Amino acid sequence: MKKKLLFVIVMLGLILLALSQYLKKDVDPGLFDKDYQYIKVYNYKAEKIKPKKAKVKEINLEFIYEDNAEVPEGLNWKEDLRSDLGPYDGGDMILHAVLDDGSKIRIPLQEALRFGPTFSRDLEYNDKLEKEMVPRFPNISSEYNRNLSFAYFSGMMYVGDTLYQAPETEAVTRFDLKNPTTGHMQTYYEYGNLPEKTDSPVFVKISKDVTEADLQPFYDDYHKSWKGYWNRGVDPIAKELTHTYQYKFYYYKWYYSDSLSNLPLKIDLTGSEFKTTVIRTQLIRTDREDLMRVRTATKTYTEKNKEEYVQEVLNKLIDFSTINDLARYEKQHK
Repeated sequence: MKKKLLFVIVMLGLILLALSQYLKKDVDPGLFDKDYQYIKVYNYKAEKIKPKKAKVKEINLEFIYEDNAEVPEGLNWKEDLRSDLGPYDGGDMILHAVLDDGSKIRIPLQEALRFGPTFSRDLEYNDKLEKEMVPRFPNISSEYNRNLSFAYFSGMMYVGDTLYQAPETEAVTRFDLKNPTTGHMQTYYEYGNLPEKTDSPVFVKISKDVTEADLQPFYDDYHKSWKGYWNRGVDPIAKELTHTYQYKFYYYKWYYSDSLSNLPLKIDLTGSEFKTTVIRTQLIRTDREDLMRVRTATKTYTEKNKEEYVQEVLNKLIDFSTINDLARYEKQHK
């Protein structure tokens, strides 16, 4: 009788242990973690990156001037409210492009980063690419612009040129989270090294004291953001996948789509038509909430006024940068 009782106790213990392991691993690890809670991840998939490419259908270069900066004369200005200028990544020169599939990308032109939106670091002082592009624009002051490589090469693009990804990492992880307010799934993309395969459920790990109300802005940003990603590097609420890459602190962006511009881009000269619209935007003041009041002037350049483009835009890149730097300095020291 004692042996049977001992056997039953042992079996119950094993069952409880197996149940606790199941609950901890597959249902909700937070049941056994006093410091963290866990949000269920759906449709988790990690795979090696298959680089994408696309032809450019429309080119727009935007130059953003400080409110006290000197602007070119003879422009027709129109006031507007913008939600995508404060704060914005990448400074005051931006490429806005429409691709041949109709999608739009926005690439800051100040510096190259490990993850997009950005151009590849290979474009900095790229003599080969410069030699191929300069003949498109006679009378360009090429040496004058080499310190602004990304704006320089973007400014010499043609409609029909190809942008292609040049990843600096090997893998992408795709996963879904359920918005607790709408009940809808939202898909995220994280880039990094390829993690080991797992058959276990994956969760997002956050601090135990974070409430659902604290998290809702994260979910809402998915449909509101002009950036197209959540920047975990500046997020006061730390979030990480329970199954992810080594050195995960490098991979701080969760993208809302698999856009071409998520990864560094290079240029292939496959285009034959010059048409670029230049947008000059001057900041006026912060308006309500996150809106910025601006005034904007646009001018479209084609083969017919290409020389004007060279003199007014390509040969003035350094001037524009200097004017804005001076305006910022004057505001800081007045």
